[in-house]
Amino acid sequence: MNKLQRFALIILFVISSVGVSAQYFNGQTSYWKSQRHSFGLGLGASFFLGELGGRDQVGTDFIYDLELSRTRPALHLNYRYQLGSRLYAKAQFAFAYIGGSDALTEEIFRRNRNLSFRSSVFEFTIQGEFDVIDFTPKNRYGKVKTSKLEGSSLYISAGVGVTRFNPQGNFEGTWYDLKDFGTEGQLQEGGPAEYSLFTVVIPLGMGYRLQLNKEWTVGFEVVHRITFTDYMDDVSTVYFDNQTIADTQGELAAIFADPSLGFYVDENGTRVPLNSTDTGLQRGDPEDNDAYFFAMFNLNYKIAQKRFKRGRGRVTKRRRRRVVF
Repeated sequence: MNKLQRFALIILFVISSVGVSAQYFNGQTSYWKSQRHSFGLGLGASFFLGELGGRDQVGTDFIYDLELSRTRPALHLNYRYQLGSRLYAKAQFAFAYIGGSDALTEEIFRRNRNLSFRSSVFEFTIQGEFDVIDFTPKNRYGKVKTSKLEGSSLYISAGVGVTRFNPQGNFEGTWYDLKDFGTEGQLQEGGPAEYSLFTVVIPLGMGYRLQLNKEWTVGFEVVHRITFTDYMDDVSTVYFDNQTIADTQGELAAIFADPSLGFYVDENGTRVPLNSTDTGLQRGDPEDNDAYFFAMFNLNYKIAQKRFKRGRGRVTKRRRRRVVF
């Protein structure tokens, strides 16, 4: 699926969500209007899907190629505003680490390539959440029981944002920024253009939210990030002439560009020579952009809004009249 098709699906997803949510705006109780604002904290794990590492097979951009041993920590902070009884808008900042290593796979060519990386991820997104299934207790007339707000819901989410990443490689215990070395010839005449450390991301996911009381909710969500870069792991296209890189940029740049083993081990345990990293041969797959996702446990606090009216020289609480029959 190309970028245009993905974008079209996202647009359809958002439009259908908003359209469905409109059915719930009329005739519903409005207890949620007194608690539109909430702040949240999420802790969990990040997972990377790219060229490096993965299962013992040719690499794919699907979750099946996930390397669980490269799971890294992630956290986020967010502010959420409730637009309707089931619809929310959320601004979120997230921080995480991602990584990958060819040493973790037994696929012959990937293991011989012998590349690895780590990267920090700084992400800011605007997302919409829609409660697909609302388990909040209701009476026989379909109205929410305001005396008991405990409940839960299953929701889907979508949005857009921007992420900054910075792939690093390790040599003899020291970490270096790989972009500075132009490992695919970006710093060489006739090489590809340098890549940006920023990318637009499209978060798509789903989650479960449990409301403990009027203020606190807990939950769990899995949100996938579609990106528009293939360089989160510093790997995308083909090998540049490594001798040229060594002569003009130094030996360390050449090592990061091609640290290949030069052999594979057959079923008898014998080392068999393998030369799959010559100039112009495949180093990555530019047809599939990198991706990552978070699996997070969330804690949210709702802020109760008090109704006020302006008095003479001071602000007083609005009093409701009692009608006696």
